Amino acid sequence: MQKIKWDQSLSVGVELIDEQHQTWIDLYNRLTEAVAAQHGVEKVSMALSFLVDYTETHFSSEETRMAESNYPDKDAHTTKHKEFRTTLDGLVQDFQEDGPTEDLAVAIDTLLGNWLVKHIRTVDMQLGSFLSAQ
Repeated sequence: MQKIKWDQSLSVGVELIDEQHQTWIDLYNRLTEAVAAQHGVEKVSMALSFLVDYTETHFSSEETRMAESNYPDKDAHTTKHKEFRTTLDGLVQDFQEDGPTEDLAVAIDTLLGNWLVKHIRTVDMQLGSFLSAQ
């Protein structure tokens, strides 16, 4: 499973968002480690729960900033968040039904990991540029 390492290429130039992304990446890495090491249902469940909760915290924070700043791409950005929430909900359901399986590990690695980095480097970079220019 891939581990995401924070570096400046992931910085959107907004301190709060960057700090939240670093925390989010850390939570993602903990989840991938727990699943890959087959730490058991309880530890994987805790890691997944923390990731789900923090995702909501982070998305709510970004969505509030977009609304307050009249960000022109707010609707498209929020749609991306909704899509991710749906994907994450599906992974939680898979975990609840089947436990920490190899299929779950692959899904977390490909769906969450790839989405997270791509989203930060594209959609969140645009938001960061907009907020920094204000």
